Amino acid sequence: MSSLRVLPEFRSMVWGNSKINEIFQIELKEPVGEIWLLSGHPLYENRLEDGRKVNEFGQRLYNGKYQRFPILIKLVSTNQWLSVQVHPDDWFAKEFENEPWGKSEAWYFLSDGEFAICEDAEKMIELAENGKLDKMSEILTFVKVKRGTFVNIPAGTVHALGPNSTVIEVQQSSDLTYRIYDWGRPRETHLEKALKVSKNIGCSEIIYENAEKLVTNYFVMEVKSFSGTFSSDVSLPTISIPLEINKDFSATINFERTFLRNNLYVYDFLK
Repeated sequence: MSSLRVLPEFRSMVWGNSKINEIFQIELKEPVGEIWLLSGHPLYENRLEDGRKVNEFGQRLYNGKYQRFPILIKLVSTNQWLSVQVHPDDWFAKEFENEPWGKSEAWYFLSDGEFAICEDAEKMIELAENGKLDKMSEILTFVKVKRGTFVNIPAGTVHALGPNSTVIEVQQSSDLTYRIYDWGRPRETHLEKALKVSKNIGCSEIIYENAEKLVTNYFVMEVKSFSGTFSSDVSLPTISIPLEINKDFSATINFERTFLRNNLYVYDFLK
């Protein structure tokens, strides 16, 4: 097993949380909203401390099977509601977007926070067809969660991350996002595609409180405390990605053999 240091990318967003700027002394005009910790996506590809890019190293891990590193890891911190949105699945992404993957994702809350989902996609479609998406908030389910909660967001889940929420977000390496509603803000929406991919997904299906592990079809997120060496109990062929957030906000990532069911150890830094 080798240990590599990955250089993060701090991305300012109008909805970002200035607390992150203060904690890590990041001098940007706008507050930091996203920190890309591990990405091979064309929008931004992280570099390792030794100068190599993530995809250059990743090709060695999975023997060139994927065109880019298949998992993307971010830290996201908000000061307002993000847009109500939905992501396509793999089939839709390949068929209509010329992309290798859709976007299933999951959150691990590093702080207390909140989110919203639309559990009844048919009601949303009815609002859209009648030009009444300004009433979108009336059909959303709003959920407050405690720090340490996992929330699984499979493709097709209509969702929004709430204000004052700080999460580790693990996702397929995709930027396919269809915006449905943005709380009255004048931003572009993608209703035609959104309505095609939205599914009925209930709160009880996606929230995992007081859990040590979240297993999805694409990755496993697991919270562990350890010092020194560690061992994984994932029996499948795996890339293990223990992620330790350092105070200077570099990310120390350990890679373990060899394939793709990803096991992520998340360290809570907001103590």
